[in-house]
Amino acid sequence: MQVIDRYAYSNRIRQVDPAYKAALSVAVLLLCLVLNEPLVGLAAAAGMWLLAVGVAGLPGRTFGQMLFAEAFFLTLVTAGVAVSIGFGAPGDAGRYALRLGPVWLSSGPESLSLAARLVTRALGGAAAMNFLAMTTPLVDLIDLFRRLGLPAALIDVMALTYRFIFILMDSLDRMYVAQNSRLGYRSWRRALASAGQLAARLFIDAYQRSERLQTALDSRAYQGELRVLPAAYQRDDALLWCGFLVIVGLLVVWSAL
Repeated sequence: MQVIDRYAYSNRIRQVDPAYKAALSVAVLLLCLVLNEPLVGLAAAAGMWLLAVGVAGLPGRTFGQMLFAEAFFLTLVTAGVAVSIGFGAPGDAGRYALRLGPVWLSSGPESLSLAARLVTRALGGAAAMNFLAMTTPLVDLIDLFRRLGLPAALIDVMALTYRFIFILMDSLDRMYVAQNSRLGYRSWRRALASAGQLAARLFIDAYQRSERLQTALDSRAYQGELRVLPAAYQRDDALLWCGFLVIVGLLVVWSAL
């Protein structure tokens, strides 16, 4: 998560209006869902990778590793759709491709096609969201949400939650280093005890931090909304044209099927 946040602040299109990047990502995501073709999902993933590398200047290997990890996870999730597992005699199983004792495995063209559609459609949408996450910091998204008229309370909760993630991760790292330096993880039983103590202490630390934050907000006359200065954004014609080409390319791929 820290890697994503670092690239979100250091890419070439950091100063571009987040509305453009969000509109492009949402458009690609919707096309993957509506068109529902494996080649469209793969084309969307490839197109967003090209945008991330060519326009945003992100490392192609890093973006590709994220896509590969998500593709691996999606494949595991949809394995139950592609392959059916059952128990019983062959007569109970019907047509089966592989039998291991009382366990039988079966699959077919329809189930494999459905699994491929699910994986590729989700992968294309994940690539679009990866592009948005790695090119747009949360502060810009919060400003976009404010312009779109989302409730102030929801926006504030998002901002505070995002900030506390990094604070608690830092606290977790320091607690773990302190325990490990005192041989808190030298054995399996000791590691379980140390992990329980770490979780309890982290909960207490989060609660105490929230109390101090509430006190700080009250002392500054908090009225239910965290007010910040609006940011100034730029327009990037290269991003607009390249995004338009990606969307047109998806429609062309779909029409050629």
